[in-house]
Amino acid sequence: MNKFITAGLLVASSFMAQSASAATMECYVDTQAYDQYTPNHCFAMVWGARSATAVFRISGANKPINKVIWGDRASSCGTSGTSCSFSIRPFVSNKASATILYQDGTYETASATASFEDGR
Repeated sequence: MNKFITAGLLVASSFMAQSASAATMECYVDTQAYDQYTPNHCFAMVWGARSATAVFRISGANKPINKVIWGDRASSCGTSGTSCSFSIRPFVSNKASATILYQDGTYETASATASFEDGR
C-alpha cells in the first residue's frame, strides 16, 4: 500500500513541478497606437492597411531556456530566440507555435494567434 501512495505522490509532485514552469506566448499587432502584449491572442484595427506586423514572445518561463523552435506561421523565425515577428494580412487568423527547450532537458509548447482588420 505504501508503494502505491509513494508512486502517487511522485506523480503528483512531478505534475505540479511541470506546471509551475508553464511558459505562455504573448503577442501584439504593431500599430501606431500603444502596442501591448496580450496572452494567447492579439487583435488590432489598422485602418486601410494591406499588411501589419505580428510580434510574438515567450514569457513566464521559470527556468532557463536553451532554445525556442518556432512553428506554424512563425516557422520562418527558426530558432531565433524568445521572440518572433512576421507580416500578416487582414481578416486572417495567424497561429504561431513554439517548442521551448529548457537547459535541464525538459520542454513545453506554447502558441498564440494574431489577426487584424483594415476597416473595410
